[in-house]
Amino acid sequence: MHLPNFVTPMKTLLTLLLSALLTTSFAQWELVTPIKNTSEFEDLVMVNDLVGYAADRPTGTILATEDGGNTWQRRQHLLGNNPLAIHMWDEQRGIIVGNSGSTLRTTDGFRTALGSFNPTYGHLNCVFFLNDTLGWVGTQSGKIYRSTDAGATWTLMASGQTTTNYITAIQFVDENVGYASCYGGGKVLKSEDGGLTWVSVAPVELVLIRDLHFSDAMTGVAVGHAGHVIRTTDGGATWTFMPSNTTYNMVSLSVQGQRMVACGWWGRVIHSTNGGLTWTEQTVGSEHMSVSLTPSGFGLMGGIGRIHRTTNFGTNWALFKEGTSSGTIEKISFANDSVGVAGNGLRTTDGGRTWVAAPSGGLGVHINADGSGSRGGGSGSFASTVDLFETSVSRIGPSMAIRCTWSMNASTHFVGGGHVGGGIYRTTDNGFNWTRVLDQGNIIINDLWFVNDTLGFAVSEDGNSHRTVDGGLTWQNITAGGGHSIFFSDALHGWTKYYRTVDGGDNWIMMGGTPQSCKSIFFTGLDTGYAVSYSGQTVRSLDGGVTWANFMPEISNAGINDAAYVDGYLIIAGSYGDIYRSQRIGCSSTPWVPEVLVDGTSLCTPIGGIIQWYRNMVPIEGGTVECITAQTGGTYHVIVTDVLNCTSAASEPVQILITGVGGTEAPTRTTLAPNPASDQIRIERSVALQAHLILHDAQGRIVRTERIDGSTTLDITTLAPGLYFARFSDAEGIETIRVVKK
Repeated sequence: MHLPNFVTPMKTLLTLLLSALLTTSFAQWELVTPIKNTSEFEDLVMVNDLVGYAADRPTGTILATEDGGNTWQRRQHLLGNNPLAIHMWDEQRGIIVGNSGSTLRTTDGFRTALGSFNPTYGHLNCVFFLNDTLGWVGTQSGKIYRSTDAGATWTLMASGQTTTNYITAIQFVDENVGYASCYGGGKVLKSEDGGLTWVSVAPVELVLIRDLHFSDAMTGVAVGHAGHVIRTTDGGATWTFMPSNTTYNMVSLSVQGQRMVACGWWGRVIHSTNGGLTWTEQTVGSEHMSVSLTPSGFGLMGGIGRIHRTTNFGTNWALFKEGTSSGTIEKISFANDSVGVAGNGLRTTDGGRTWVAAPSGGLGVHINADGSGSRGGGSGSFASTVDLFETSVSRIGPSMAIRCTWSMNASTHFVGGGHVGGGIYRTTDNGFNWTRVLDQGNIIINDLWFVNDTLGFAVSEDGNSHRTVDGGLTWQNITAGGGHSIFFSDALHGWTKYYRTVDGGDNWIMMGGTPQSCKSIFFTGLDTGYAVSYSGQTVRSLDGGVTWANFMPEISNAGINDAAYVDGYLIIAGSYGDIYRSQRIGCSSTPWVPEVLVDGTSLCTPIGGIIQWYRNMVPIEGGTVECITAQTGGTYHVIVTDVLNCTSAASEPVQILITGVGGTEAPTRTTLAPNPASDQIRIERSVALQAHLILHDAQGRIVRTERIDGSTTLDITTLAPGLYFARFSDAEGIETIRVVKK
C-alpha cells in the first residue's frame, strides 16, 4: 500500500527505538537510593539545566544527574580519599579534588576516571580552571598549586600563608589576575602573575572568608563567617561590608550576572538581585554546604542528606531530594506490586521506584497483602504492623539479633536469628510473650518461609535447615543445605542456595550454577527463577532450577543481601542502604496502553514488537506493521506484544472518516515550538476549542494529562530527556505530535 511521506522517517525512528529497547532491556540497574541521609554535599556543580555533579564527602561518592536533578547516578563510590571540590569544563570533562592531595579526572562524566594522590600536597579544598589546561587548587594547609596540563601535574606557588590559613576558594579572571580567600587568617589574596605569587588585599578584621566571586578584575564579592559579605570595586584595594541580613556562616556562593545566592549554617540562605549591594535572608531546611545556579535561574543547593531546588535564581527554594537511610539492608519484603519495606527503615508505594523513611528499621522484615507484618533487629528489637508499616507498634522481642521474621497474621509472628540465643521464637499475642520453638544455640537462622498455616521452612548460613508441619510448634532437620534464603512457590516446589525440592522438602536435589555467595533465591513460577549474589550477580533458571545462567551484570561495591521480583522488575538491596531496580524483565500486572499517532488516514504506533491493528474490533489482514493507512472509515485500535512477550491493552480507539476515494486529512490545528526543548514549549492552537492533552513517553506510558483552552505553555522541566508524544483531543478530532526533551 502507499503511505504518506511522513511515514518513512517515523518508521526509521520506530526501528531505532526498538533497537534501543532490545540492547538495553537486560543490561542495566538503576540505583534508586543514591542520596543518603548521611550525605554531605561538599560541592555541587550544574553544568547546565540538565547535567550536574555532586561530591558526597563521607561516602567518597560522585553523583551525576542528566535530568536536572530528578534522578542521580552513582558514577564513583567508596573513593579512598574523600572528594571536596569539583570543576567541570563541560558535560563530560571535569576534575574533582579532595583529601590527601587526591585528584580524579574524567572525560566521560566520571563513568571512568583517572585518579592520583600526593599526600604531601595536603587536603585539596578548592579548584578552579581558567581554560582547558590552566588551573589552581588551594589546600587546607594554606598552599596553592598550579597546573598547566589540566590537572595531570601540579607546581607549588608562593601563597605566603601559614598552615592555619586554609584556602577556601580561588578564581582567576584572566591568565594573570586571580583571587583566593582564606578561612583562618582573615584574608583575601590576589595574584597578578598567574598565581606564582600572592599578596593580601583585605585587612585582618575581614575574617574567615569561605567563598568569593569576581565578575571582572575589579569587582568582586566574598562571603563567610557570621554572615559577613564584603564587596570591592577596585580590585581589592578597598572593601566594603554589605548588609547581609544574617549572622549565620555562609559557606558557598553562586553568581549569575547580578543574581547571587549564598548558603550556609542552620538552613540560612541569602540572595541578591543587584550584584551583592543588598541581600535578603531565607530559612530553607537545615544545613547547606554548596549551591550552583545556571543562567536560566535554575539551581540546586546541597546540604546534609538533602538537595533543594530553585527555578528563579534563589528567590524561592523547595526540597527536591531527601536522602534515605544509609544503614545496611538485610531483608526486603513486598506485600504486593506496589508496597514494599526494607529492613533498614525504608518503604515504597510505587513498586520500588522511590523509597521514604518508615517505622520499620531493623534486620529482618516481612509484610503480608492484608497489611500485617513484623520486623526485628539487634538486641531483640521487634515491631509489628497492620497497615503495611505506615505505622507500627514496638515490643520487646527475644534476646538475640532478629535476622528474619514471618507474620502469619496480626497477632502470630515468628522470628529467627542468633548467633547468641540463636533459633526460632513464636508469639501469638503480638509480641507480649514469646516461646522458643527451635533452639539453635549459637547458630543463626537467616530466613523463614511458610507455605501455609502448617508447612514452613527455615535455613541457616551455617548449613542447618529445618521444616515444620504443625504451624511452627516443632521443627525437624532436613537436608536442604543452608544459606541466606529459602523460597517455595507451592507446597511441593522449593529452593535454597544450592538445593531444590519437588516433594515438599522430603528430598533435596543439588543444583548447579547458583553463585557461591548467593544471598537470595526466588521463582516467579515453577520454571523461571532468579538467584542473586553478594556482588549483585544475577543468574536465571528457566527449568525449575536444574540449570542456571548469568542474566544480569554484577554491580561494583554492591554488598547485596536480599532481592525480590516485583511486577516485572528485579529489586535488590544491601550495604550502604543501596536499593537497585532493574530495567523491566517481565510483564507488568497492568498492561500498558500503546499510543496511536494519527495523520489524516495514516496510523502509527511507536512501540515495536508483534503488532496487530483492528478495525471495528476485527483484526485487519496484513495489519501487523508499525504504520497503516486506513482504506475505509471505522474505529481503529492496535494491540502490541513487546520484545518481552508482554501483551498491551488495546489502544484508545481512533475514529477515521473517509469522505472520498482518496480520503481526507484533518487540518493541522496545533503547533509546538521550540521542539526540541529543554524547559518550556509554547502550544499554539488555531481553533478556540477546549482540548485534552495526554503526554506519553516512548514506551507508551502516560507522564502528563491536562485540559487546555486555546494556546498555552507546557512546562517540561521535570521530564527526563528523550522522546515523547503529545496527543490533543478536541471536538474536531485527534492530533499527535512528536516532542523531544533535550
